[in-house]
Amino acid sequence: MSKLQLEIERKFLLSKLPDVSAITAIPYERYFLERTKEVEVRIQRKGNIFTYQRKVEVPGIGRERSEDHEISEEEFNKLKITASKAILRTRYDLSPMIAIQVYHGDHEGLIRYEVEFPTSEDATKFQPEPWMGKEITDSPLGRDGKLLDLSPEQFTAELARYS
Repeated sequence: MSKLQLEIERKFLLSKLPDVSAITAIPYERYFLERTKEVEVRIQRKGNIFTYQRKVEVPGIGRERSEDHEISEEEFNKLKITASKAILRTRYDLSPMIAIQVYHGDHEGLIRYEVEFPTSEDATKFQPEPWMGKEITDSPLGRDGKLLDLSPEQFTAELARYS
């Protein structure tokens, strides 16, 4: 049985990408095999690493997630045939707990600043910097699985709403 971890994050919309030229860009290609209100099962390519992951909603600000299970590129390619449309993004890790996600393809224009926290209390106490955009944690822009539910018009409207 896989070990579960609590994932506690807050996400903010950035209007433009800051200078990340000194940070290694990590390309992501993510697909969902299952998406319900309570559970997400997904596969992803993170650079040259292929993983399978399951996330479960929990009450409060976090989600439980199983540890990533590495799969082969062949398994990844077989699974993605039956999966959702791709979520394409580039990740820039500013620290182990802070990242910038730049979206491509159908979600071009979305740039998220994400902060992970060890506890719900820390997440609640966090005061965003003035340069950070509006919080999108609970919006469709804050979750990859919910982005897939937005039509192009809805996506554009959500970006405008939080800009």
